[in-house]
Amino acid sequence: MHTLARIVVFGLALLLIASLGLALQPAKASMDRPTWSAGNFWVYNISSGSGPATVTGTFRMDVTGTETVTLNGTGYPSYRVASDLKIPLGGGLTFEVSPVIWFSVDTLAVVRIQAVVPPILNLTTQTTVVIAGSPPQTIQWPLTAGATWSSSTVVWTSSTNATRTTWSHATLSTTFSVQSDATITVPAGTFSTTPLKELSANGTYTTNFWSATVGNWVRVGSYNSTGQNSQNFNLTSYGYTGGPGFFGSIILGLPAWIWLILLVVIVVAIIGFFAVRRRKPPAVMMPPPMPPQEPPMGP
Repeated sequence: MHTLARIVVFGLALLLIASLGLALQPAKASMDRPTWSAGNFWVYNISSGSGPATVTGTFRMDVTGTETVTLNGTGYPSYRVASDLKIPLGGGLTFEVSPVIWFSVDTLAVVRIQAVVPPILNLTTQTTVVIAGSPPQTIQWPLTAGATWSSSTVVWTSSTNATRTTWSHATLSTTFSVQSDATITVPAGTFSTTPLKELSANGTYTTNFWSATVGNWVRVGSYNSTGQNSQNFNLTSYGYTGGPGFFGSIILGLPAWIWLILLVVIVVAIIGFFAVRRRKPPAVMMPPPMPPQEPPMGP
């Protein structure tokens, strides 16, 4: 094989070995913070209550981009997430609300929620609700089993209808603790997760089962002060590109997977070129033309 072909094949082999090595790396003992991007989405089934009083529905989250949310003069870079909550009410009626939720880019904690709540069975008027925590609570990444921390925020809520705006605020203190990894099965599949327990001062708590594969929660479970499960969000489908990794990384301006394809094409072309050259018979060398003969001289 020609020297250039050998070099290209060697480079291709190195890239393939690198990608295989990344794929075979053992699972980390801690979970890094997911990186979201526009187009990522997650869909959940909701179940709240028990027995005949159980309420079911669906909840969808779509990342639409990033923007900075300013609270009390401080800007927080945030993912802007369009969400949709649907709860069947029976009799062909469905309650639907589509909040916009801003999550901190640095911590993935909720920064702000804004929703237009429609009238419910004509018993209320349309109301715009805004909820914000100043400063937002903190999630400490990476999530490592056994890690514990506390975080407090003042939650401000405004409610605006056709006649007035009402403001209220309350201090929310939460103790966060990272549990041991757990394998969770939901409608979307079976996933290895890192549970994060969020304990409120009144003894109620929520456990978010974070998944690096999903880039978000696989399940969110809410529990009362006695530990009884009161509500669950279970993942049914998702679209997540994840962090860069190898095949998502950029090399000289192009994604790595494009370089792999280009290398394969180049190798095939070079090997084919030299194979054709080997099969082509050598050109027949023609003898040089004879110089013109001078006519014989007369007597």
